[in-house]
Formats: sequence, C-alpha cells, structure tokens
Amino acid sequence: ANYGVSPKKFLDADPKPFKEKYGIQHAFILQAGRIEPAKNQAMLCWALRKTNIPIVLIGSSDNWPSYGELCKEISGNKLTIIDHIPQDLLASAYAASSVHILPSWCETCGLVSLEAALNNTPVIGSTFGHELEYLKDDALYIDPTDPDTILQAITQALEEGKHHTRVRRLKNRILSELNWEKTTDSTIELYNKVIR
Repeated sequence: ANYGVSPKKFLDADPKPFKEKYGIQHAFILQAGRIEPAKNQAMLCWALRKTNIPIVLIGSSDNWPSYGELCKEISGNKLTIIDHIPQDLLASAYAASSVHILPSWCETCGLVSLEAALNNTPVIGSTFGHELEYLKDDALYIDPTDPDTILQAITQALEEGKHHTRVRRLKNRILSELNWEKTTDSTIELYNKVIR
C-alpha cells in the first residue's frame, strides 16, 4: 500500500494565519522536515545564495544544530528557520508558500510534499530515493548534488505558479489515491488476500 496524507488536515488551508504569525508576506520557498544533512537544506541554501528568494525551513535542528547554523551562514537574513509548529499552522505555511522543495538524499515518499500539494503548491522532489514513485510527472525534480538543477527547478516552479496543470494533477491524484483512507483500504485488502 502507498503512503497517504490527510486531506481533512491539509486541503486548501488558509495562508493568512502563517503569514500573520511570522510576518512573511512575500513569496518564499518552503521546506518542511527535520533540518539535517540527509534533507540537504544546505544545498538548497547554496543554490539560492545569489538570489533574493527567501527560504523558510520548518523543522527541528536539535539533532544537528551545527547544520542549521551552516544553513544560516549560507543564506543570511534570507533564511527563516521555524521549529516545530502545529499541523494547522503547517497547513497554512504550505498554502502561503510559493514552492515546496525536498532536495533530500533519500526519501521514501516525502509526505510533506504531498501535504503541500493539497494546497496547490508546486512541488519539487529529488531524483534520489522513491519520490518519483509518488510524485510521478506531477512535480519537478532536482539532482540533490547539483545546485544548478535546484535553482532551475525553483525558477520554473515560480514562473509556472500554483495553477499549472502539473500542480492540479498531483492534488487530484492525492485526493483519489494517496490519502489515508485509500491507504487503509489497500492495506486491509492486502491483509485479506494474505489470510485467505
């Protein structure tokens, strides 16, 4: 069975609560997830270092405090790091963001990418790991070793915006296939096949 996300928690959230709480009113790139080398945020920061594109990282750097500091050194005041936030505020952050990127070295799925997509947020995944299996042709992809591909994908996603066909297709596929209800049904069906 595939992983899934909860449309009840993340679908079409209101961007205002996040914008108001953190004072971020302009376009920004978002990455939600632990701040650590495996998630490759430093490469994201490096790729955008010569731009004026703001980055928001939502996640704990408790396990790798020096890595969070490295990201700050690279990006300076263009980077906002927010520790853990409640799911309703995370949903609002997805809705407020212009692009969600997960340039990880290895992801099974990247549930955060699916959650972001439920808010019509363009998603960028990594060619490493299993994101292709979930995101298919409905996302842009980067090579996590190559900052140029990161910058190119972000530029393209910003130009295409939240109403691009790819963005709508991913959202619709999540609603029909990659949600917890569908995952539960598939898991029960699999168990029933095994015990028969």
